[in-house]
Amino acid sequence: MKDFTLRSYRRYLHAIRSSFSTILRFDEFLFSDSKPDSFCLIRHDVDRKPNNSLKMAEVEAELGIRATYYFRAKPNVFNVPVIREIESMGHEIGYHYESLSDYNGDMFLALKGFMHNLNKFREVVPIRTISMHGAPLSPFDNRDIWREPKNHALLINELGILGEIYLDIDYSDIVYINDTGRNWFSSKSNIRDHVATRLNLDFKNGDELYNYLAVSADPRLVFQIHPERWSDHISDYYLNYFTDHIVNSAKYMLMLWGRDR
Repeated sequence: MKDFTLRSYRRYLHAIRSSFSTILRFDEFLFSDSKPDSFCLIRHDVDRKPNNSLKMAEVEAELGIRATYYFRAKPNVFNVPVIREIESMGHEIGYHYESLSDYNGDMFLALKGFMHNLNKFREVVPIRTISMHGAPLSPFDNRDIWREPKNHALLINELGILGEIYLDIDYSDIVYINDTGRNWFSSKSNIRDHVATRLNLDFKNGDELYNYLAVSADPRLVFQIHPERWSDHISDYYLNYFTDHIVNSAKYMLMLWGRDR
């Protein structure tokens, strides 16, 4: 089956449902003091094409699955009707922030911009968890805002955020699978989207991934998907394919440049 289509995504969801009795949103996971022995967290980074996210959310809702959607605050992504519709299906909406890269590393302006955008989101839906946008072409890691203890305390205690999902979850015994770079390798074409897990897995193709999810899945799993690259429409599918190829080439050059510095 051709991968990165909604049809193939539905197939993965069936496999996940057969292997996991507990599928959680990130706010549910972070809010609970006691974590289940087995679970799957499904997460989506909405970097572009919010309507693709709506279609994916509909597929999940049909199967009784609730996921977490992290939306950027950019005008072409911050689509209020789409955000509200996805949230109405029972999915969580989170903020996919990129404040430090937006303000060229200025910590004060980045924090101010973060709070402005958080308030903008909260005028539409509740926001309880956040996730950094990797911004692979920027030299700044957006997570660095919260590495300063006083800023992290502000985030949790005053802004009412349950957690930044890269920094506030122990991934050591959680398998982390993502489609970054349009492949199922844990590090290929992937500059910042990593977690500290001892269970790194790579899959050569979608069939290998499906068999793992359906037959031999580890008991704790995060499944991270970027909806913009998943489509059943042939023109959109190949546009996504070539876009990913160009972006991957740019990432590869950045990785080489970083090694040579």
